[in-house]
Amino acid sequence: MIDVEAALLEGSPTMSTISSDYTDQTYVDSPSPDSPMMNTPLFANKVQLDEDEEELTTKIVHGRRPSRKPKFRIRPPYLMICISLIEITVHFLGDDATLRDWLIYDTQQRIQGWRFISYMLLHSNALHLATNVLIQLLLATPLEVEQGRLAVGTIYLGGGVCGALGASLLQPNRYLVGASAGVYALLTSHLAHLYLCHGELRYAGWRLVAVLLLAGADVASMPVPALLGYGLVGWAAHGAGALAGPLLGLAVFPRHSKKDARGRSFVRFVRLVSAVSLLLLVVGAILGNVYLIALPQMSRPS
Repeated sequence: MIDVEAALLEGSPTMSTISSDYTDQTYVDSPSPDSPMMNTPLFANKVQLDEDEEELTTKIVHGRRPSRKPKFRIRPPYLMICISLIEITVHFLGDDATLRDWLIYDTQQRIQGWRFISYMLLHSNALHLATNVLIQLLLATPLEVEQGRLAVGTIYLGGGVCGALGASLLQPNRYLVGASAGVYALLTSHLAHLYLCHGELRYAGWRLVAVLLLAGADVASMPVPALLGYGLVGWAAHGAGALAGPLLGLAVFPRHSKKDARGRSFVRFVRLVSAVSLLLLVVGAILGNVYLIALPQMSRPS
């Protein structure tokens, strides 16, 4: 009976043969090279992906990683744009005599501290305003991207304060309007920026040439307003702002070259010397305004 059942099972068409020898298996897990599965598109794509990954790994190991060019982006100087818009708005509201009296820098009212900055919002005419706005936007664009808005704002306003101190000390009988002192501070602060970040800036040589050309052009054009009947140029404010620019830049610019052969200790020493020098100049200008100008004016008989 058992032999008959075994014979029937052996002759059945649904019977699967399982051999104890692994080399003679009917069901194989992985397809052979001659299998039809090797020619399917899915398997071919997998093989191609494996080859691409192996090629990329080989390039990375051997130091031949494909280089990606950095994207060149121009970020607008938002801080200086806002300041320029305020200056333009104040200029168009400048017909208000009360507003001008509150903002102008008057050496007879130097006790009112806001005037050391507020005078920068006023300009003598549209040409004066347009020149300052265009130049300060041009100068602030790379500085805001590479050194930050806080540093640029500090230099701009600090240059204006230093310009007012210098003008009140050297030209005490003149009113002061315009943002030229702050613009000059931005201009000369590029020298500090080039010094701190040398070797890491694009077109550093051309930047230096541009700074020198702008400074030379402004010095050469100083007599022009007087010749056209627009008034005299506050050369003392220009000079004080230009002097404050590199000192402020060395003191407040946060970024410097990472590959600096001079050593970090020397750069810190230069920054410290600049900050101390600027502080001494500001204190000296304040004392000079008090003891050389303000007190003698108060002691004169009315």
